[in-house]
Amino acid sequence: MRIKAYLKQVFSTLGLTEGEADIMAALLKKPGSDANALKSKLGFSTAGTYKILGALSEKGYIKPSQEKTPLTFTPIPLGKLAQTFERNSRHLQRTAQKLKELNTLSALPEHVEIYEQDELTDFYLNIPYKLNDFIWCVGSFEAVMKFFGPGIEKEFIKKRVKKGIQADAIIFDNSSFSKELAGRDGGEKRETKFIQNGEYPLEFSYLFGDTYLSFYKDAEGKIKMVKTEAPEVAKAKMIQYQRLWNSTLA
Repeated sequence: MRIKAYLKQVFSTLGLTEGEADIMAALLKKPGSDANALKSKLGFSTAGTYKILGALSEKGYIKPSQEKTPLTFTPIPLGKLAQTFERNSRHLQRTAQKLKELNTLSALPEHVEIYEQDELTDFYLNIPYKLNDFIWCVGSFEAVMKFFGPGIEKEFIKKRVKKGIQADAIIFDNSSFSKELAGRDGGEKRETKFIQNGEYPLEFSYLFGDTYLSFYKDAEGKIKMVKTEAPEVAKAKMIQYQRLWNSTLA
């Protein structure tokens, strides 16, 4: 799911109408837009655009600039709004968490996609078919086991090995799952190195070609994946992982 669509989805869970969510997503991507720009971008009527902008202003999500003609609109800092919700009432803490998530996601570029928990198993098992020659696996292998389970991981590895794809794994935990994984390196076309870090979170990433995948749990405990398709990101991650690999004992 593209970032824009994901932003709209999260705003909808906060009680915004579809039109309000559309305009909020547009303003997060381009703060300081005026009503005409929003109208043209989203295909709304003039009256409808101003009505939605008025509603968002009343709810405290955006602020109009009185110093410019025509008026421009800017979303208030979502992190600040989240703090307000957290202070006001315990039952608004979930809303605050959503706003914090939006605050992070709004800065992400359009070549980033978010995948939800119910989409991940099928996506995960299709990864080996996308590999050409090599894959980096970095993070907590215990997270892999908890997110997908040994059966799914066994199938993933079987597909990768059958395709002849080599893997380098940098593991940040010393769980029994991870030790067993390293013990199978020879038969599974993999080399594993460990970095002992008991505080490492339950998350992991894969890097292959121009694709970077990050699997994690959000504030509500739901498993998600961020997919980034960008040569510049992949190159930066490759350099990072290579340096980490070279500085790590087997």
